[in-house]
Amino acid sequence: MADHKSPEKRRWRPSGRSKSLFADVHRILAQLREAQKIAFLLDCDGTLVPIKPHPSEVRVPPQVKEVLGQLVANRRLFVAIVSGRRVRDLKALFDVKGLRYFGLHGAEWARGSTRISPATLAAIRAAKQAARRTFQAWPGIWVEDKVFTFSIHYRQAKPAARNAAFLVLVTLLARWGDALHILSGNRVWEILPGEVAGKSSTVLRILNDLPPGTPAIYIGDDGTDELAFKVLKDQITVRVGEHRATHARYYVRTPSDVIRFLARLETELRT
Repeated sequence: MADHKSPEKRRWRPSGRSKSLFADVHRILAQLREAQKIAFLLDCDGTLVPIKPHPSEVRVPPQVKEVLGQLVANRRLFVAIVSGRRVRDLKALFDVKGLRYFGLHGAEWARGSTRISPATLAAIRAAKQAARRTFQAWPGIWVEDKVFTFSIHYRQAKPAARNAAFLVLVTLLARWGDALHILSGNRVWEILPGEVAGKSSTVLRILNDLPPGTPAIYIGDDGTDELAFKVLKDQITVRVGEHRATHARYYVRTPSDVIRFLARLETELRT
């Protein structure tokens, strides 16, 4: 029988490869106090806010905005959201002055976007239309248009339908070869241009623009964030939620734990 409990109420099993974030918080704080600059790189859905059946249903609680605003006010800190959502949607959702945004897994940021070839853009448009035609009659599966990318959500689909849909999707995208690729998120497949590797290249680009040796805290909840965890192996990486294996060094259970951790860091690092 399927488990219909909310993610925060399910029996939770940590990965054997990571350890509790709060068990190591004193050592983390000692490391960060010595840094001249610190990068906070945060996913959105499932990390700062609980996931909802539809992205449009997500609301950012005042407490979350307050904590982020306090972090941004500290000049030692660089605070950014790195998300699969579009930048304009992130700005509307958070509305925190000074917060940086990197959308579409890093393909889009406040002052620009990744250069995508006309051929790839044509492939995205054609694949999006084909996916809509293919999945329009599949219960619990729907296509989200993000212009330069698109997503196929299956949160409300039954497991058999989800498995069948993935095979159909792989076959559908094969006609465009390497022009497009799939990233698996939290009950969503993200279809990206070949020019957009994902969050791994984004976080490395961000750190490259900061002073050498800047420590980073990256927090995320799904497979798209594992790309960032993998390249930030010497940094403070945190996986949110239930998982069996992860490249992250630490784990927490819920978005509420993330906000509690960020609030504590804000207090300790306040100048």
